[in-house]
Amino acid sequence: MSIAAQNMIECDFVVVSEDYSRYILQDGTILKVKIVVKKIFRSAETSPEGYPIAISLDSTNAVAAIVPPSEKGKPSKEPWDPRRDIGKEIKFEPYEEKWQEYVTNDGFKILVKPVVVKVLKYDKRNKYGEPIYAANVQAITNVEKFTSTAT
Repeated sequence: MSIAAQNMIECDFVVVSEDYSRYILQDGTILKVKIVVKKIFRSAETSPEGYPIAISLDSTNAVAAIVPPSEKGKPSKEPWDPRRDIGKEIKFEPYEEKWQEYVTNDGFKILVKPVVVKVLKYDKRNKYGEPIYAANVQAITNVEKFTSTAT
């Protein structure tokens, strides 16, 4: 169902938790991934249970790697070009997938979990001598009604 942009309400929010999820790559690298939420929008219309019909996030993916010394080398002289350089798919296993949590000013808890679906490893290296990795990250979201536990 498509919700027109004019029917969406921007919500102010507080970040409760925004820790990294971690994945172990076949080469021993630990890939750290989180979704940095910048804006939250919800539909004005709600379900009979009181949940927004739609949620929209303005976000960016933050990806970092902890690379074992055996995988490091000299930095590449040529910069990495994602339009030209060809990566090789590398296998990985989830190590720790964490829900990120945000509470909106109008009483909803927005839960977001980054899930990595593909990782490419490139022959080129960054300024630290680490292989360059590109991750395809999908966001899973859930909405709960927020009730304060403060007394």
